[in-house]
Amino acid sequence: MTISDLAKKMQINRNLIAKNLDLLVMSGQVEMQRVGPAKVYFLSQRVPVTSMLEFSSDLVIMIDREGKIIFVNEQVPLLLNIPKEALIGNRIIEINNPFFRDLCRKEVPDPNNQAGNQHMEERTILIGSGNRHFRIKKVPTTFEDGSLGFTFIIEDITRQKTYQRRLEIGKEQYRNLVMSSGEAIIGCTPEGRITSWNPAAEKLFGYEEAEIVGQPFSKLVPRQNNGDLDRILYDLPHGDCVQRHEMRMVRRDDTALEAKITIYPILNENRIITGTASIIQDITSEKHEMHARKYEERYRTLFEDMNIGVYRSTGDPRGRFVWGNTALLQILGYRSTEDLREVNVTAIYSEPDIRMLLLDELHKKGFVKNRVLSLKRSDDTPVRISVTALAEFNENQDLVFINGIVQDVSGFVDSGAEKDGQSIGNI
Repeated sequence: MTISDLAKKMQINRNLIAKNLDLLVMSGQVEMQRVGPAKVYFLSQRVPVTSMLEFSSDLVIMIDREGKIIFVNEQVPLLLNIPKEALIGNRIIEINNPFFRDLCRKEVPDPNNQAGNQHMEERTILIGSGNRHFRIKKVPTTFEDGSLGFTFIIEDITRQKTYQRRLEIGKEQYRNLVMSSGEAIIGCTPEGRITSWNPAAEKLFGYEEAEIVGQPFSKLVPRQNNGDLDRILYDLPHGDCVQRHEMRMVRRDDTALEAKITIYPILNENRIITGTASIIQDITSEKHEMHARKYEERYRTLFEDMNIGVYRSTGDPRGRFVWGNTALLQILGYRSTEDLREVNVTAIYSEPDIRMLLLDELHKKGFVKNRVLSLKRSDDTPVRISVTALAEFNENQDLVFINGIVQDVSGFVDSGAEKDGQSIGNI
């Protein structure tokens, strides 16, 4: 049928028929196609919008121009525990419920002013005994009968807000922990640019945060060790952690720093690296002590293997042995250093007064060299030795220790050798 046929059949003006058909097209109940200059109308086969809105996880509320609720989907009564029948047909501002009171905290917009009236905001609303967070969108709407109104599309974002808040608290706690840590902690981008720098890092390296942030991490590594840095960073793109790797680093004043570094990749929810966190420990003193122990052990082994006795004794009048090597024990006839420590140095002299003369000479000169004297072994048998010794003084110039070497010369000293009173030595 044509519009003229419809107008004659319904006894309505042609213009009114055309206007009503346009409204039906707008509401989705009728569809229109152009065939040449003519418009062809037929019943729509589309599913009504309200039917689809029933399946939405968001809350949907439609109001007409007078503010009356004409539609709510099932999510609304489920959340508010109010029957749908108690909502439909009532003005939204007259419903005695905290949700609707807060929803209409601002004046309901005029539906007749449709242009540019889409609006979205976030609100916290009391539901039951707790607050819920919502993202509310107001959309100007033309309904099936051509009337105007608004649709509220309300998304419950409580879970996201709670997670976001926990994340913010977690970040703050993490930052406080990092800033108060006694170990240097440095944050970097995936490309190796420094993004964070705690006070311990400032103390260790000498750079203030403002001047180092944005600089490459490689600035903290000597150029000749950059290859080492590249090797330890190789596994980070795979999400692997670099655990306690020892590496030489450099301070602001170019002094070397022996460090132990642990690097953690920071991953997002998609397992993509968004940065790194490095924890750096200064082990310079530890490394020096380790080297000192290593060389001390090496020299101790060397002294132990020598045929010449090596010792350290105190500088007091009676004297006691602090340490002696195996050759010294053999020369003096003792089984262990512990046995030797129990003996006063004066007791092993054949003439005890000689020690006081030697201490006096050490006070004056600081050393004696190749002196021959008579001692007694543990079994009281005599032994002739040659001694070279150095004195060790404290800040008050008191003789504290004597370090020396001893050689058994019993088989080489003949009747023409110098006597003890003329050639003296010291232990």
